[in-house]
Amino acid sequence: MNITPIKNISFVKLNFKNNRKTFENKTDSFEKIAFKGNLPREISKNIPDGYTIDELISLAQNDNNLRGIGANSKVYNIPYLSDYVLKVLNKKDPNGIDIKEFPSDVNLGQPVWQSDKNPRLIILKKVEGQEHSIPSWSRTMWALEIQKPLNVTKEQSDIYFNCVDRLAQMPQEAFDDICEKVRILDEKDYKVDSINPNNLIVDEDEIHIIDYFKVKPWEKSVYQNSSYDLVAIMLDFTLMSEYFDLMDENQKVQFLKNAKTIFEKVQQGALNSGFTTDVEKFKTFINETSKWFVAASVYDENGAEIIRRYDHRAKFFLNWLNEI
Repeated sequence: MNITPIKNISFVKLNFKNNRKTFENKTDSFEKIAFKGNLPREISKNIPDGYTIDELISLAQNDNNLRGIGANSKVYNIPYLSDYVLKVLNKKDPNGIDIKEFPSDVNLGQPVWQSDKNPRLIILKKVEGQEHSIPSWSRTMWALEIQKPLNVTKEQSDIYFNCVDRLAQMPQEAFDDICEKVRILDEKDYKVDSINPNNLIVDEDEIHIIDYFKVKPWEKSVYQNSSYDLVAIMLDFTLMSEYFDLMDENQKVQFLKNAKTIFEKVQQGALNSGFTTDVEKFKTFINETSKWFVAASVYDENGAEIIRRYDHRAKFFLNWLNEI
């Protein structure tokens, strides 16, 4: 079996060992980021003599530094600033993350600087690890250049199988850790994106979440997190059945074992960290998202429709979880 290796990428690494108590002690007295010339000191001190931040941002924006392309932005490595990445938004930041929301020694891949001259230019902390799922997941859902979605391939199914297998073998501590991170985000009124599986970044023994948005006060009844959000992106609920259909029989048997293991580890992690396991929160988010973002169907080789609408896939996914 030929497996395409997953591209190594670096995002920001957050150490939450003994996390809950340590982090909560810090939230009572946030250490404000020290700014120098509108830049955090930890950035400005690493800019070489003779350069400005504007010049480094200009140097960053070329194909050699490109790290990834999402629905709303592109992300680049920044010369001389190895602990940070540049995010170039297509338009106004849809996530609404306050740059001073988190203390400077906490790493959730959060923004630490935004250009006054061009608000679409944002510097983020970097997280180390690999994207959890197939490369170009967003393009499979909708290939912009041809204005339609793409069918899942056998090669992608093999990559997905290996990603899930790797995750299932991670220690319980890693699942406790990611549940704790999302619990903290939830307490601070941030909703994680539980649709794109590449919003998870997997390191050797840690799991990170890199995409979340600020929930407005009147949206709190709709946008909340639960353990099912994590299970959904870990198993890529939208494309899961398409991957599964392309697996060989041995892969299918192992995948079912891995999926059960991941579900159980997430639920245990939620219990260990005090994070909610309320499935209704996930259902509410998916049903609301499906009203505004309609995932287009694809068709198999016999012309049969494969429905990718999020609410449809989530219903199948939750029923399937109850059976494994």
